[in-house]
Amino acid sequence: MLTLGDLCAEPDFSLRVVDGSPPAADRVVDAVRVLPGTSWDRDPLGDVGDELVVIRPFGDGPADRQWGKEAAERLVRELARQRATALVVAVGRHGAAAVPAAIRVSAGRRNVPLLTTTKTLQEWSDLAPRLREYRRRHAEWQAEQLAALLNRLPDRLADADVTVMQRVADWLAAALEAEVLVSDSQRGVLAASPETAPGTFAPLLVGRSVEPYGALSPNTRFVPLAGGGSGTVLAVAASRPFDDAGTDLTRHAAKVLGLIDQAGRRHHQVAHAERELRLSAFQLLMIGEEAAAQRVMAPLAPGLLDMESIRVYVIDCAEEDREITARLGERAVADHALLVRCPAFNHLIVVDPARDGDPGKSYEPGNPYDPSDPSDTAEALRRIVASLPSHRMGGSRTHELGEVADAYEEARTALAVAGQLPDRVALAEERMHLVDVLPPKTARRWAGTLLHPLLTLPMSRRDQLLRTLDLGLELRHKAAGRLLGIHRNTVTHRINTCFDLLGLDRDRVLNQVVVSAALKIVIAHGHDDLSTDPEADFVAMVSVPEVRAWAESFLRPLTDDPRDLPRTLRAWLENDTHVESTATALDMSPVTVRAHLRTAAPLIQRELTLDLDADSLPDTDEHVLSGVRPLAFALHATTGRPLLPSRPVHG
Repeated sequence: MLTLGDLCAEPDFSLRVVDGSPPAADRVVDAVRVLPGTSWDRDPLGDVGDELVVIRPFGDGPADRQWGKEAAERLVRELARQRATALVVAVGRHGAAAVPAAIRVSAGRRNVPLLTTTKTLQEWSDLAPRLREYRRRHAEWQAEQLAALLNRLPDRLADADVTVMQRVADWLAAALEAEVLVSDSQRGVLAASPETAPGTFAPLLVGRSVEPYGALSPNTRFVPLAGGGSGTVLAVAASRPFDDAGTDLTRHAAKVLGLIDQAGRRHHQVAHAERELRLSAFQLLMIGEEAAAQRVMAPLAPGLLDMESIRVYVIDCAEEDREITARLGERAVADHALLVRCPAFNHLIVVDPARDGDPGKSYEPGNPYDPSDPSDTAEALRRIVASLPSHRMGGSRTHELGEVADAYEEARTALAVAGQLPDRVALAEERMHLVDVLPPKTARRWAGTLLHPLLTLPMSRRDQLLRTLDLGLELRHKAAGRLLGIHRNTVTHRINTCFDLLGLDRDRVLNQVVVSAALKIVIAHGHDDLSTDPEADFVAMVSVPEVRAWAESFLRPLTDDPRDLPRTLRAWLENDTHVESTATALDMSPVTVRAHLRTAAPLIQRELTLDLDADSLPDTDEHVLSGVRPLAFALHATTGRPLLPSRPVHG
């Protein structure tokens, strides 16, 4: 993620923190808002959460000063309320004196970070659309630095020595524009870059008890290289305050240096660094940055991601030690597929190039397979799952490389089916999806109308919000944040922003269902111009024979149960998936409602856990729609209930 510290380090923005302003280098910057002239006094700001707000100061006359004091207080109060990243004042020269006292006082009282810039508002207006480029460049820079770190290691751990430690110190010093020292209380200086570093750190290290990631100032870090009691320390004094990227690079450097210094841990540390690179590549794919992901993987597996189509497989390791399965998987896929350890669940995720043939063929014991043959990646994973009774696997359909997030969602949804099958492996293509049977032209027109306020945003902001919204409606926000490499609060903030723009209540489950369906349509089919009657389009879209046939097929497994499960499911959806409210509406006990839902879930091959196990699930205010969305549409298409909100309420 891009932080304020990263932007301050970019000369293009000419940013400098005003003396006395609260520390804010690690604050996330999602976008830049330029307020021209003095419009910030009169016009509503709208949503400025996680945004950098740029203004120019008011005049020097008495009337200006009186007006400016009141205007500054209103502006800063609103920025503080929405937790904007910072306020930037465009001035002729840097320094607190160039900023009107009213702005300085208000910002200090409200704890809003205050910066100056010597760029004009017009220059900022030209720079703002390039923020996505900086974000991508920042992610690539981190990946390139990690790759450079790996390139400084020897081919064999047995060849690691102090010269390797010096190369790592030189790399870190160049990456952070810092002085770097590796020293030991008994052995003295082990590596230094530049040569003057020992003199810089000598007075700081005397008698110092080093704690992990200890700091004497925002620019200084002391990191022990080994476990408790070790006297080997990495000391870094950077030219600017540490941000998340600098802290991460220092942490990785400390691990690698510890690897070199502690021969017994060498192999583990190198493997961990490679895993982080692979995870970085996967997270870039999840946000649609396939070119950046290809560059990240190039040092480890050249050409691995140079393909047009992929499949994603997700292995659920249940309560077992994931590392055992991961080692089996790494040997099985070798360099033919990208295997990562999921940062959100006890899962392994495999991004596999889609090749000719049928990688989803049924597993038959005794069939030979060649683990060196790329076409047998899926079969190798099947055999691993078959050998581990507590494991299960879901697989996606074939997708383009830029659609890894959609493929991942399909594979996770398939996990709900996998546990019911003999070999505990399920593929998404084994049943039709709602978006596959909708009439594309009508669906595009309806979805484009519903999502119009989002689709017309500037491209960088639009893509950011749509990708977060899509994944955030499928997963709990903490998990979505880990998969995207952002904080869960950022996920929640972006989703709330989307629903506010759409004019829909985010707390209503059926609103989430409709928005999620519209997103899937736009991803699959694109979108058309605004409809003159979106409600009519919606009715036409869900009334075609293909949708009716799909809905009847989806619900057919429920008809063999004598308890009228569809009636319970309809009431459950109409009561926002709250079991207690559903029970009251149906005049039955909550225990009975839960029993009906637990019976229905495996029959329709979907997970229905929104309110079933609230005591055991975190983030119970967040809804997971991969099972609810097709259920709601299937019931609506066959019975007309639940009523789905088919049109936006915005003007």
